[in-house]
Amino acid sequence: MLLSAMIAMPVLASGLSAPALASVPAAPSVPFAPPERSISERYAVRGIHDVTSVSVPGYQLFHPSDIATSTDRLPVVTFGNGSYATFEQYEELLRHLASWGFVVVVADSSVTGDGTEILSAARYVLAQNHNLESVFHDRIDVDHVAAVGHSQGAGGAVNASADSHGLITSTAVLDLPDPWWVTRPVDVIDVAQLTGPVFYLAGADDPVSTAIPQAAYHAVTPGPAASGRLRGVGHNWPADGGGFRGYLTAWLHFTLTGDADAAGAFVGPDPELLSDPLWDGTAVKGW
Repeated sequence: MLLSAMIAMPVLASGLSAPALASVPAAPSVPFAPPERSISERYAVRGIHDVTSVSVPGYQLFHPSDIATSTDRLPVVTFGNGSYATFEQYEELLRHLASWGFVVVVADSSVTGDGTEILSAARYVLAQNHNLESVFHDRIDVDHVAAVGHSQGAGGAVNASADSHGLITSTAVLDLPDPWWVTRPVDVIDVAQLTGPVFYLAGADDPVSTAIPQAAYHAVTPGPAASGRLRGVGHNWPADGGGFRGYLTAWLHFTLTGDADAAGAFVGPDPELLSDPLWDGTAVKGW
């Protein structure tokens, strides 16, 4: 909830004669205090890093431009495209995530439901950490990797995480399809196989990711989980992530870097997500 800004007004003492009142110096002006921004709003703003994009056979990567001169080891986000989509349809969101200090990799594939391409992309980046000729050499936090995806890519992110044997430590899915949308046996979504924390995001008006199946995904997830449905949003949304961008970024910063500020959206006595009026069907568990 946003806090209303208040402007302090000077209070004049009563009973003063006109000359005395005229001699009172003017009260110093009080600068306007802008309303406090929510966690979602803070992480929806571009991060501190400029971003560089790199194309290699099979993958597109986005990373902080100062990676070669920084001493930081950066977490990895591997992203899965939706059906028949390419990375360009998500590029602004992927650049946004990289501006917050992540190495983001997306496979050049629009058939990602089984998770193979998403997991392979993560392994590619981790291998570059040991490549002396790579800009990623000794700059990757190999212990913190997230799988993120949209639509079919969301199912792929679940499958990649489940098949990663602990390599992927956090998962976030945007518009994960209801179970009956899965047509290939290799794409079957089994969230009960996940071991790390999972964030389920969907549009409240999405006919592919409807309320009851989405709540069931959250309920059967064995580990920590958060979920929410963004009001007024369907299955497709702007390339910059739209209203999903803030909480998605906060989730990744929380689960991959331990960011205590971002954590307030999901854990503690009053997680912001649960009281955000822009979201419906919100829930958290397992923390």
